[in-house]
Amino acid sequence: MYRRFIFAVSVAAIIFVLCIPRAYAQQQFLENLQVTPQTDALYVSMLFHKMAGFQPDFKTWIENSKEYKQTPKQQQRTYMNERTDIYHDYYARLKVDDPIVVQVKTYVPPYDREHGGFQIEGMEKDKFFSFKHEGGYFAVVPTDIMNYQWFTMPEDRLANAPYFNKDRGGAVILHFHLRPKSIDTSTPYLLEGSPHWLIATEITEVQMWNQYNKVPIWVMYKK
Repeated sequence: MYRRFIFAVSVAAIIFVLCIPRAYAQQQFLENLQVTPQTDALYVSMLFHKMAGFQPDFKTWIENSKEYKQTPKQQQRTYMNERTDIYHDYYARLKVDDPIVVQVKTYVPPYDREHGGFQIEGMEKDKFFSFKHEGGYFAVVPTDIMNYQWFTMPEDRLANAPYFNKDRGGAVILHFHLRPKSIDTSTPYLLEGSPHWLIATEITEVQMWNQYNKVPIWVMYKK
């Protein structure tokens, strides 16, 4: 009996000791986490073209830009050459497996102890993020969005989340990190009244930040 008691205490102590560095590491990770800038429409357009295997018409892009049109005639050729070099370099450096980052402002209800997290509204199977560039529309589609209708996280983490009350819920910003999977070049799809070229993605992580986008609350990784 005594030996069993000692064994049980020893196991509990080991588990406790192992959990301390893990919890500390998670806390340190969150404290050092920086906001990843949102992906812009230029990047999404470049990505679609690169995944399709053909280079965009940079000349037309530049000629249609407000900056080019406002450039004095005698300087337009120089501007054209400079911007073309920038676009070529951008296109060459772009990696098709780098994540697309989308930030979404939303409101979460009170913490649900049964599910161990917050229910996220708007995570329907037809969810997409729209980008417009040079008259073209692109829809970034998270194909596994239904797996993220609940944002799960430890309840005790909320005690260290300033400007947030778990019993009332509140405004937060969700950062979706989306890995590109495939595109559809056959035909654009009419979405919200505009033809969109589709980019299918999968979610690799969702970060929850406070409403000021200053303090990370938790990170939920791919399910």
